[in-house]
Formats: sequence, C-alpha cells, structure tokens
Amino acid sequence: MAYFSIIPELCEPRQGHEGPVKVGPTVPRGGDPGVTAISRQVSFVSTLPAEHYHQLEALLFFNGRQHRVRKGIETAIDRYGPPEIVVEGKSLRVRVGGETDAQCLFAVEREGKLARPVGVILYVRDSFERITVLHLVVAEAYAAGGPRAGYNLLLRLVQAVKRVARRTTGIRHVELVYSRERPRAAFA
Repeated sequence: MAYFSIIPELCEPRQGHEGPVKVGPTVPRGGDPGVTAISRQVSFVSTLPAEHYHQLEALLFFNGRQHRVRKGIETAIDRYGPPEIVVEGKSLRVRVGGETDAQCLFAVEREGKLARPVGVILYVRDSFERITVLHLVVAEAYAAGGPRAGYNLLLRLVQAVKRVARRTTGIRHVELVYSRERPRAAFA
C-alpha cells in the first residue's frame, strides 16, 4: 500500500501541554459586557460517562456534515464494520464490528458544571507499523465555518492519535480513511 503525506507539519503539536485548553473568545451570557464571561474548556478523555449516550449518538451518527465524507465512511464500514456505541458499566465506548479492537478518544467541552462530547476519533492498530483512523467527527460548532472553528479540534484529535503512535513501538504511519480519493497517511 502506498503512503501519502498529509501536510505533516500541521500534525505536529503546537502547544506544550495536553490538558484542558480554554476555547475563546468567550462571550458573556446575555451579551452584557459587565458580566464575567463563562469560559469553555475542551479536554481529551478515553472514556465518556454513560449519561452522554444520546449526545454521542447524535454526534457520531447524525452529524450534519457527514455527507462530505460519505465515501470514507462507507470504506471504513466495509473494511472494519459499523461503529457501535457500547455501555460498559457507567461508561461509553465506541467499537466496530470487525475483529480488530478499536480505541476511542473523546473531546469533551466543559462549561461550568456542564459537559458534552464535541469530538470523537476512533482508530485501530491494524498492522505492526500502522494505526488507521476509522472515524473522525467534531460538533458543527467546531467544524470549518463554525463559531469555534479556530480551536482546530479536528486537527487536535489527529495530533492526539499521532502522539499515541509516537509512543507505541513499531508504529511508523497513521492512516486516515476519510479522504477525497484514497486513504491518506502521515508519518507518526
């Protein structure tokens, strides 16, 4: 299989930390300039509380922009099986129907005491040298043209998987199934 570069310099970490990051600009509630703004933070977690089932379902299966990558979605499903949300105890995970065990990373937006999933990346190690990203989705507010597009959530999710790849022995490539014409890969 041929490997193609996806602007690897864009996939390198740009900040020195991996913890929660404030999403800006923040807007005061009600638009009153005299009120302190509520800041939103996005963090990456490997498990999601079961109470977010319906939000995750809407994000993963009813995303308004999925038609743009329909061919990639179909390719991923043909190769690895359809994604399925699974409740394990008090946590959620996403798995695929194939024999390969998938890993999942969730982007969770926190605003005060409220939290909601705003991004998901599902990936597998399908060979000794390669991690393949099967599904990648962000909430429309974080997508290109959305009010929080400047956060680059899609890119940050890919960067997180590339960090996993660099720490995993033997991994040389991260392949992205979603592309216009063919699978794309970047060096880990």
